[in-house]
Amino acid sequence: MRPHLASLRVDERRRLEIEAELAAHLEDAYNGAVRRGCSDAEAVASAMERVPDWGALAVAVNQATDERAMMTRHARTVLLPGTTMLVAAAAGMAVTLSATPADRWADPRWYVHAIAAGLALLFYLVLGAIGAAWSRHVGGSPGERLAAGAFPLVLHVAVVGLGVGEDMLFALSRGATGQHLGIHLASISRMILIMLVAPGTALLLGVLPFARLRRQASVQSGHR
Repeated sequence: MRPHLASLRVDERRRLEIEAELAAHLEDAYNGAVRRGCSDAEAVASAMERVPDWGALAVAVNQATDERAMMTRHARTVLLPGTTMLVAAAAGMAVTLSATPADRWADPRWYVHAIAAGLALLFYLVLGAIGAAWSRHVGGSPGERLAAGAFPLVLHVAVVGLGVGEDMLFALSRGATGQHLGIHLASISRMILIMLVAPGTALLLGVLPFARLRRQASVQSGHR
């Protein structure tokens, strides 16, 4: 059996598991043929008919192994760091909303809102940097580091989607047209700018240095 599976790209442990599974499958087919009254040679031939193309079987196993390895890689380099940063963003948003007095949101002093916005953007810059650094540490590619660092935007896309949907439904239910519709569109544009563009830019700025450092290291190692 092993010569038929020589082209498998798996480690020895996985190869032994595959061989054991195939051996059990072929043995069941052989025993079934013997019980039907087949001779030993006929039973062996009947069992081997269960695997008409060993090359195709090896290709299928290799593809499944590659897909599983890719999924494991993405879980390690994107989903784990990205989801952790998303949870941190959600926790930060929840703490901010619960800890900020209601009258502070309506404070007329511009610098109060400027300081709050600056702290929020710094927080997202740090999240993007941590996500990208984590992904790089476990071998993530530049694209995977970008995805891990920008993952908290998933939360913002959900929030903005709900907000835009509610705003549009409210406007349509009130029959908003002309100037009133323009006011709603301006409100939606402002929401997109504050909730998507600003934090997205901060996250990307946090990711960028780590992506650049890895590329520089690769160039230097190539010169050596």
